[in-house]
Amino acid sequence: MAREGSRPCYDPAGPDHALRAVLQDLRTGRWMAMRTLLAETTEAWLWTQRTQILAAAAAGSDVVRAWLAEEPDCAHAAVMRARVGVERALRARRERHLRAHELWIEAWDAAQTATGLAPRDPVPWICLLALAQLDPGQRWAEHRAAPPAPPLPPGPWELLAEAAARDPYNREAHHRMLQFLYAREGGHDGPTAAAGTARSGAGPEAPTGRTGAGSETATGRTDAGLTAATSRTGAGDDTATGHPVAGPQQVAVRTGAGPREAAGRAVAAPEVAAGRARTGVDESSDLHRRLDEASGYARWAAGQAPPGSALHLLPLYVRVERHRRLGERQARWTTETAAREARTALTSWFEQAPADRRAQPDLNHLAHALWSTGQYAAAAAVFEAIGPYFTPPPWMYRARGRDRAVDVFTAARDRCRTATGPARAT
Repeated sequence: MAREGSRPCYDPAGPDHALRAVLQDLRTGRWMAMRTLLAETTEAWLWTQRTQILAAAAAGSDVVRAWLAEEPDCAHAAVMRARVGVERALRARRERHLRAHELWIEAWDAAQTATGLAPRDPVPWICLLALAQLDPGQRWAEHRAAPPAPPLPPGPWELLAEAAARDPYNREAHHRMLQFLYAREGGHDGPTAAAGTARSGAGPEAPTGRTGAGSETATGRTDAGLTAATSRTGAGDDTATGHPVAGPQQVAVRTGAGPREAAGRAVAAPEVAAGRARTGVDESSDLHRRLDEASGYARWAAGQAPPGSALHLLPLYVRVERHRRLGERQARWTTETAAREARTALTSWFEQAPADRRAQPDLNHLAHALWSTGQYAAAAAVFEAIGPYFTPPPWMYRARGRDRAVDVFTAARDRCRTATGPARAT
């Protein structure tokens, strides 16, 4: 726990001291400690989290390439190559780099390869799901699969199901789906995917396979995995009905294999923006539509997630995104819906999840939501759980610059502690 008045710091590893030591090694170009750490990481949630953080640190170097040069058949190294490739592709698109499309293809190829070398690993599928946001026009069939339930839009549902078949309720997979929905173009449902259709029946079915290089058939964890990907979701918005959505059906076969086959149709970021301007799309209404779709998806996901699942926080992330893009008034923190979302996340996730499985971004989003909705006593408990580390989002969206995020965090923490009486110093 943090001492009274102490100033927190940002550290991507947070309380994961083993990961912090490996990150220090990566900065000097050494990969042996990373290999050892990943070999010792057996839990899927921790594996997903660590590979993501390691990739962000390794993306600016050739350390993973050096590892692969020494161990070309190592599945862990192949997964990290996919991770690094995705990180570079997403950065290139954000920066509108000239090599953005080339890096996209490289990342897609690396993720495809990793699905074959690590058939039980959810991360290669999460990588493919992350790359879906680079196709906002849904030109690839696998990015416009029929939705599992109305009124969800077409999207990369099969990729989500593949990840969930390997790790039910995977936190990052659902956040990647949110990123896709934030980017998705158009205000219509779009074409039904050739990649698959919703099947009729009582419950979700297992993916029967996928075509193309490195194809694998998902086996062994079909029912639980697909339930996680498809029927277990939900978020929160002022339009929420509170009624659970019936469990979706699984898409069967993955086809239409990616950027190489979409050559000539995939458009670089500046061209996409220009194309949208030429079509006369109302940017404001399109933004509202995308945020509403994300809210609906978050409700669907969180509403059916089991106790202790981080998916219960998805509505909080969408509300922060609404605030970031539309401003304080549109985020509507003072509504009963916003307060209910925060309370639900508190009781369904914070009070249910083991303390060592609470991700730092989730703790920060929950503390922020409780503070924003005036639930100071509950927020104070979450601030204590955060301890000496914090994450700039969401606090940076209430500050004048990322560097001032810690000031907003500290002020909010002190306000909540004051409201609940003398703070407990440790």
